[in-house]
Amino acid sequence: MPSSRSSGRSAFRAYLKPRHKLWLNWNGAFLMGPRYQRFLEAVDRTGTIRAAGREVGWRYRTCLNRIRAMERVLDAKVLTTSRGGASRGGARLTPDAKRLVKFFALWRKEAIHSSDVAFRKILGR
Repeated sequence: MPSSRSSGRSAFRAYLKPRHKLWLNWNGAFLMGPRYQRFLEAVDRTGTIRAAGREVGWRYRTCLNRIRAMERVLDAKVLTTSRGGASRGGARLTPDAKRLVKFFALWRKEAIHSSDVAFRKILGR
């Protein structure tokens, strides 16, 4: 940190930025964070696990492992899937998973906003 009081205060304001790390636990176990949110939103948008994985930079096996982990924690299905072939398989979020993704997105947005407001308030002192 700079040594002089006046230049130190402006440097403090110029370089200090908040970062947020938010995730949800379910009954004490990790359930989801922002990457899971982006992945599930991508599944909902693309209709396939593979395309959603490509969108978020995950390998197919990673996608399957993350889905299984969420389902173990929730003790419920996150996706409904159909196999490929002539009928072209696909994946869709269950209604509960859609509610969870929406809840997480809204909560995360509100939490970041509240944190940023508090940060600016305290930094302005």
